Formats: sequence, C-alpha cells, structure tokens
Amino acid sequence: MNELATLYRYRQLLAALTARDLKARYRGSILGFFWSLANPLLLLGVYTLVFTRFFPQQVVTPYPLFLFAGILPWTFFSAAVLESTNSIAGNAGLIKKVMFPAEALPLVVVLSHLVHFALALPILLVAMGIYAAMGQVTISPTIALTPFLMLLQTIFVAGVAMTVASASVLFRDLRDLVTNLMQLGFFITPIIYLIDRIDSRLLRALLRLNPMTPFVVSYQDVLFFGRLPAMSDALLMVAYALVSMIGGIFIFGRLRDTLAEAI
Repeated sequence: MNELATLYRYRQLLAALTARDLKARYRGSILGFFWSLANPLLLLGVYTLVFTRFFPQQVVTPYPLFLFAGILPWTFFSAAVLESTNSIAGNAGLIKKVMFPAEALPLVVVLSHLVHFALALPILLVAMGIYAAMGQVTISPTIALTPFLMLLQTIFVAGVAMTVASASVLFRDLRDLVTNLMQLGFFITPIIYLIDRIDSRLLRALLRLNPMTPFVVSYQDVLFFGRLPAMSDALLMVAYALVSMIGGIFIFGRLRDTLAEAI
C-alpha cells in the first residue's frame, strides 16, 4: 500500500514523464503523433488484403477484424513488457537521485503504450462501422465494456513490467529471454484462432492458463462478437491483475535498494 500511495503522490511526475516519452518517441518524424493512427491503419489494411485476397480464412468472418481485435491488446502487452526491460538501465541518472521513485519508470512505459492502444481502438471501431454498413458485422453495446478491460489489463501489464524492469537490472539476459517468450506467447494466445475450435479439452485448459488468454478472448467478445465476457474469463482477469500488481510491487520493493548499485 505504501508503494501505491507513493505513486499517487507522484502522479503528476508520471504524467509529465509519459508526455516526455511520447514526444521523444516521435521527435523528428514527419507525421509525429499521427503515427499512432497510421500504424494500426496500415496494419489493418495489410491484414484485410492478405486474409481476404491472398489467404482467405474461414475461421470467422470478417477475419481481419477478429485478428485486429486480438492483436491490439497483445501488442500493448508485449511492447510494454519488452520495453520495460530497459526502462531502469536506460535512466540510470534518474535512479541515482534519492527522491526519485524508481517504480515510475516501468509505469511510464506502460502508460505510453496504453496511449498508443487507446489511439488505435478508433481505427478498429471505424473498420467495424464499415463492415457493419456492408452487413457483415453487428455493432453491440458491449463495446462500452472496453475501458474496463483496458483498466484490468493495464494493472496486469504494470505488475509484469515492474517485475521484469527490476529483475533485468540484475539479470542482463532477461531481455533476450522475454523477447523469445513473447514470440512463443503470441502463438499460445488465441489471437489467430478461436480457442473454442480446439478439439482437445486438455489443450484448451492449458491455453487458458496463459494470463493473456482471458484478456484477448474478452476483447474479442465485447468488440467483435458483441457478447459479454464469460464469467470464468472475468474472474481470471481480475485474479491475474491483482496477482501481477501485488507480485510486481513486492519484487520491485525487494530489489529497489540494489538497483542503483547494479546499473
């Protein structure tokens, strides 16, 4: 609780550092912040072209929207966690300041990618509107649940980011390990396939142990299928978010005193 109180006290610093990170990310680029819209728009265009013209998919229709609804939350998770592995080592000057809250650094990374995620969602919604006008999808009021899913996922991602950010200072190879785990995680998360289409009950159960599975499936439910998330997925999301945040605060607290020396 002390760590949460500290972060709340430094909320303005978090906001300022997040804004600085976003500005630095696009400094010198022609489109600037418009890349946050251009990237998902180009991605959706590529998916639509590939999976409707070159490799038509019969998993679900329209497949590009289904794929996009799962890739957006996965990208938020994977990009934030991977970048957080270097968030502390890359800001050694700030860490060595006595009054600076070190846990703010991985959280800034998470908030920065949350902004990108939030800016990409309108692209998905506009695409859904186009497909709805063609009679291929139906826009459901369940879309209103998206902010709640984003809140739970942000808590979950923040906990994971705090853990890997502090641990990567002591274990330099962790970034390479996380990179490989993310590649594996993409395929064991039901992004490109429907988990209900898997015949093996044991395999379905194992896939649901993946912490990102209930999040991705729930996004697909409320955005694409227009239905409420399953109660089991809702409970798993809350459990994973709480465990992740508590674990992240605990591990970061245990390693905090060694960070400045290890950098």
